[in-house]
Amino acid sequence: MNINCHKNHYHYGPAAAALCLIFAFASCAASGLEGKAPSGGSPKGAAPGYPSVTFCVLSDTHMYDTSLGTSGAAWDAYMAEDRKLLKESEETLRTALADIKAVHPSFVLVTGDLTKDGELQDHRLFARYLADLTADGIKSYVLPGNHDINNPAAVRFLPDGRTEQVPNVDPAAFVSIYLADGYGSALSRDPASLSYVAEVAPNLWLLALDSAKYEHNSGRKWSETSGAIRPETYTWIESVLKDASSKGIAVIAAEHHPLMEHIKAMKDKYPEYIVDDNWKLASLLAAYNVRLFFTGHYHASSIVEHSWPSNAPQYLAGKTIVDIETGSLVTWPCSWRAVTLAGDGSASITTNRVAQIPSYEAAGRNFDTEGRAVIANGIGNIAADTMKGYHVPQKDIDRLVPDIVDAMMAHYKGDADLGQREMFPPKNSLSLMGRIVVKSYTPFVSGLWKKEEPADVHLMADNNIVIHADGTWTAQ
Repeated sequence: MNINCHKNHYHYGPAAAALCLIFAFASCAASGLEGKAPSGGSPKGAAPGYPSVTFCVLSDTHMYDTSLGTSGAAWDAYMAEDRKLLKESEETLRTALADIKAVHPSFVLVTGDLTKDGELQDHRLFARYLADLTADGIKSYVLPGNHDINNPAAVRFLPDGRTEQVPNVDPAAFVSIYLADGYGSALSRDPASLSYVAEVAPNLWLLALDSAKYEHNSGRKWSETSGAIRPETYTWIESVLKDASSKGIAVIAAEHHPLMEHIKAMKDKYPEYIVDDNWKLASLLAAYNVRLFFTGHYHASSIVEHSWPSNAPQYLAGKTIVDIETGSLVTWPCSWRAVTLAGDGSASITTNRVAQIPSYEAAGRNFDTEGRAVIANGIGNIAADTMKGYHVPQKDIDRLVPDIVDAMMAHYKGDADLGQREMFPPKNSLSLMGRIVVKSYTPFVSGLWKKEEPADVHLMADNNIVIHADGTWTAQ
């Protein structure tokens, strides 16, 4: 049984994707964790050390120019299904960038989904904010997400309830708009995608990967959610990594789609939130001593690690790679990260939040409180609607929904700690259908609360952490 509770699966966002598929008892064979051996053998010698540098990471900013409309039946329907804080997206970004300037980073990395749905108008607006950073001496590097290119959902919302198409951007336009934000200064660009490599600091390269499947969007109503590295791109990636290795240059990497499971059974239940053939990519990167991989897509603050054992193939034995997923500025708690690399090979990561914005403060409102309520209510409504479809009694829905909401919100925030509480009410207090829901939801909710690790992945502290050169870590 494979349940899809809306014709536009992604339009509900990550929480809905999880909740709508929670009854799908799917299974799939585990992928190989070793990938293909590097051509020409494994890099020789120790991994290059990092330079001392601080940078910031944003993801899923979903910039929306409100002149494209914030009223009418079509807008209301969109927001009921999506639950992003789109009206506040520009002010939230402006506030985050003001805080980032106070950090004085060397550069800012944005890991995709820059815009609501790839509207040309929104891309241009977002680029203007990056230009403001550049004017202050802070370089920006962007890469595309699944919403950003060839998106058929680029529309204007009209007060009379209709929508009308507005220009979106194709790959060439994306590069043109963001020439100053990575593409124009790239050391090399992949001919098969919008991937590129740039020198972001002395002896440090950023491998910015394009995992979006925008070539699949033609004839669709919504953009393709899942992501993949194109076959030709793997050859280009290895050539870049070989070049860096031969020159003793350290490499960090990024893409929109997560590299590993952050929740148990993530691949089985909603694989569109992990890049296709993830272990092929992970093993290639790790073989060439890439240890830090920055992602987004799921709108959550989450950090996980894979370590290859000493008896793995020689090119991977003892290697580690860490997937650092950054939350969204338009999904509570509206977070971004600051990262400091040190010469001893460590990475110190702190998570920051936009808890208040000027317009709310002027009106005596609390952005953090209201933003949390918007997202929590959206998750609760989706969970309730899903259970109603299975004829779960309302009294059980009323008892189960708060537990599901709490787990999702904790995962978004990156502070999942259930403590001594129970995940759900006692089964004997529920109806038959209520008990079925608990049985179906338990693996997922347990994963959200970090009670169980995903297969082949180690959970780490999600927000404030020091990752050491040997893969061990310390919570800050």
